[in-house]
Amino acid sequence: MWLTNTNQGASDVCRAALEHHGVTFAQLASGYLCDPASKSLLRILAIAGLIIRLTRNFDKQRGFVNGALAVICESLDGNRVFTARLLSSGNMILIHPMEEDGARFLPCCYGYCTTIRRAQGADIFHGCLYMDNKWHAAARGYGYVGVSRFRSRQGVYLYGKLRRSDFLPVGPELESEAVKRGYLSVDSSDDEGAGLEYAFAGQEESSSEDGTTRSGNVLDTVDFAPL
Repeated sequence: MWLTNTNQGASDVCRAALEHHGVTFAQLASGYLCDPASKSLLRILAIAGLIIRLTRNFDKQRGFVNGALAVICESLDGNRVFTARLLSSGNMILIHPMEEDGARFLPCCYGYCTTIRRAQGADIFHGCLYMDNKWHAAARGYGYVGVSRFRSRQGVYLYGKLRRSDFLPVGPELESEAVKRGYLSVDSSDDEGAGLEYAFAGQEESSSEDGTTRSGNVLDTVDFAPL
């Protein structure tokens, strides 16, 4: 599971995961509408093996609750009706269209990434934190909330550039704080800006077939298969 600051960042990660599974843009265009409450524009394809995140509380006893992850098992009617298996319990559930305010959609979205805000209360074994804000600092406390969603320091990877401004503490703003990305924010590669990535100092790096060295947080090396 990846966590981002913005809905656009979450959508970008999910799209990358789908491409990793061989899903094309043409296929996505033919998918069924996902839940608009998820803020995702990626249409749902009933392809076995893809991961989805449920967005409604329909059956708490069986585990069909908002935020639960499931893997698609079998299509029963194109992309509109299919079965899925919950990753947490193994229970089988049926996904079918629902109607709200005149719109018909599936009560789910892709589950490879969500925003830090939506992940509050989650308990994640393994995943990646992607602070994807481009011009402004993340909201106060976002960095702490993001990393605290993971069970262990070894289970969280960091992707992209990190700034001190991404981990501002909760509380009133101080004059000495860097609240915008720029020369006042120290890059994570600088000794003064050392962040959580230093927790992994000394871990082995992998070498690709072309001989280049890659670290553990490169997007195209991530295995998006269910755990």
